Amino acid sequence: MFALVASLVLFPTADEKVQPNPRQVAEKYLAAALADKPEEAIPLALEGRSTAEPETIKKLREVVAGQKLSLPTVLFSDKKGYALAVSDEIAVPEGANQANNRGVLVFTLKKNAGGAWLVKDIDVRGAKATEEEVKKAKKLFEDGKEIPPSKS
Repeated sequence: MFALVASLVLFPTADEKVQPNPRQVAEKYLAAALADKPEEAIPLALEGRSTAEPETIKKLREVVAGQKLSLPTVLFSDKKGYALAVSDEIAVPEGANQANNRGVLVFTLKKNAGGAWLVKDIDVRGAKATEEEVKKAKKLFEDGKEIPPSKS
């Protein structure tokens, strides 16, 4: 009897859900947006932010415009509840004000009270400036960690 009770206490139940990490959330959001599935992207966005609006998701799809896109850099701080996910450099629309119409997408994620990571903001920025921002963030977050891309 004791062994049965101990095994029930020691093993997690199927009801316990592991929260996706910032990379998983950003990648799922991006994949849903690029697949024109705003209904899948919206739950991954912070409520009340533009990233939770179908128009923003449509605009993201238009900016990427069929270009191959991945997120090689994802940096997060559990203590601060803040994460950055940076895309590959891509061609961006002329209105993005980037040199040579090239830039990266920067996804800012925030951890909510329930511990879930959600997409807070998306910006188009210059690759060099973003590189510097990531270096600063690594110094600012004493608990900062990078999540490497998954191997496919």
